[in-house]
Amino acid sequence: MNHGLLTSTESAALNITRAALLELWQGRDLSLDPMDALLVATIIQANVDAATAGFDDQVAFGPLDRPPPDIARRRVSVSRVADSLDLRFETVRRRINRLKTKGMIIADPAGVIVPESYFYTPANAATVLAIDDLAARTYRRLTHLGFFDGRPLPSPPDHPQEHPHRAVARYFMSYALRMGGEMRHLCGDYMNLLLVLNLSHLNTAGLGDARGTAADGPDSSPLVIDARKSPISIAALARESAVPFETTRRRLARLAEQNICRMVDGGYIVPADTLMTFALTLAPSNEMNLTRLYRNCAMVGAVAGWTAQAPLSEAS
Repeated sequence: MNHGLLTSTESAALNITRAALLELWQGRDLSLDPMDALLVATIIQANVDAATAGFDDQVAFGPLDRPPPDIARRRVSVSRVADSLDLRFETVRRRINRLKTKGMIIADPAGVIVPESYFYTPANAATVLAIDDLAARTYRRLTHLGFFDGRPLPSPPDHPQEHPHRAVARYFMSYALRMGGEMRHLCGDYMNLLLVLNLSHLNTAGLGDARGTAADGPDSSPLVIDARKSPISIAALARESAVPFETTRRRLARLAEQNICRMVDGGYIVPADTLMTFALTLAPSNEMNLTRLYRNCAMVGAVAGWTAQAPLSEAS
């Protein structure tokens, strides 16, 4: 296997990204199915783009109790949402109409928007706090890995009195949507991506972030070799992914035909050759986008807040 272009740090950063994306998905609004949750997240990000384009805007609308008001946010067209997710217009239109009926969004000829009232609900506040916590734990894992050793983060020009929970959530969701979109292209669609992310994670659960270890020899790959992976049954993957068994079975069969996964004794694995191809494609953009994410978080004072709350020397 040719792994000369992939370092152990790049591989570990992708492992950390995978875990963060899966935790973000697991923490979604469970009253929505996965695709509706993705649509709502995409609409929210598009709505706030204009309101938070500048650094001062991110700071102004950073605290938990200060989401951008409706007047500052911009409606987004159904066609733009469909294009950004590479979904059929009619599929998105139908789902948006259902979300409108539920009161989740407002849709009119000017476009769609998630109403300001949504951001003052306890459920939304809990989601924002959870994303900030996830961003902080991901930052600590990357710091322990040494990811920022050659990428020093800036100090904030001002030290905000309130922690910028909402700014962090916006930055982190932007990162997740960007990387999720790039990963989706490798798997075919978002449902396949969910299954592949979960399967590859479960195959190597418990092995830690740094996978290129001395235990595999001095010339070890930065990825886990197939012999060390734990095969996962269709039932277990369906349960972990909250996807119906028959849907999971059909999709795994098609993914196996494309050599994205492989059936072995005991279940399925994502082969190291496949993961290497994916990793070589994703590592450069993941490095760039992670750096951008945490530079932005540092600029609005979030990194300083996380470090004061739990110094890195004491963080797990």
